[in-house]
Amino acid sequence: MLKIRQLLRSEIIQLKFFPPDDWNLDLPQLISLHFGCSYFYPIIAEMDGKIVGCGISILHGIISWLGAIIVLPEYRKRGIGKEITCHLVSYCKSKGCTTQLLIASEMGEPLYTKIGFEISSTYTFYKNESAISTQHISNIRKVKPEDVQSIKEIDKEITGEERFVFLKKFISTGWIYESDKTKDVKGIYLPDIGSGLVIAKDANAGLTLMKLRLSLGKTSAIVPSKNTVACEYLISQGFQEYRTVPRMVLGNDVLWQPTMLYNRGAGYCG
Repeated sequence: MLKIRQLLRSEIIQLKFFPPDDWNLDLPQLISLHFGCSYFYPIIAEMDGKIVGCGISILHGIISWLGAIIVLPEYRKRGIGKEITCHLVSYCKSKGCTTQLLIASEMGEPLYTKIGFEISSTYTFYKNESAISTQHISNIRKVKPEDVQSIKEIDKEITGEERFVFLKKFISTGWIYESDKTKDVKGIYLPDIGSGLVIAKDANAGLTLMKLRLSLGKTSAIVPSKNTVACEYLISQGFQEYRTVPRMVLGNDVLWQPTMLYNRGAGYCG
């Protein structure tokens, strides 16, 4: 009999080999970082006394993200993925969420569509054989304590989400792009959110922070397909497009700014 329940801390390590290799996701590390936080809800699917599937929700007020929905290969096609997803959806609704977001894999998209999720936009994946050479980068500095309010405001403007409780875990290692004259914060690079979140209020700030990220040895990037400035820059640097994935929504869509996102943080948080 299938049982869906909340994950115990002692069980986190058992999920180490659940994600596919191409996800590049250390799932125990992710869960351990957020375990016990009010916004974080990790669950498992249990069958025959064995953990056979998992999933997480990250809740930001009325908006939530679903992610890491995985079923072990030998237990697929039994409806377990659907049960995990529906459980997360029901939980988020019970907490007042009117919008639920996820980024779908090719395998997961048909399932999410049946549940009621709809495609709202797409992300394009790029890769390069080697890191680009270091370029001259100006107007960049490390985050200071006085930047926190600006970071909070810019992130809300661009993502449409009230997620600072989640975001503040990653601020101390971040980078800022500030304008020449006013010294206003125009963009943010938070390297410790997944593959490194880059958001910016204008193209100059966004491209400069992209250059910083790539100069640190990154050979891949994921950007909203609508951000043509970012896409064209990556192609000009020798990157090749190799995948497009849908961002899906259940409920009210979010008023966000995809042209201001210059690298997606992770599939579980956008």
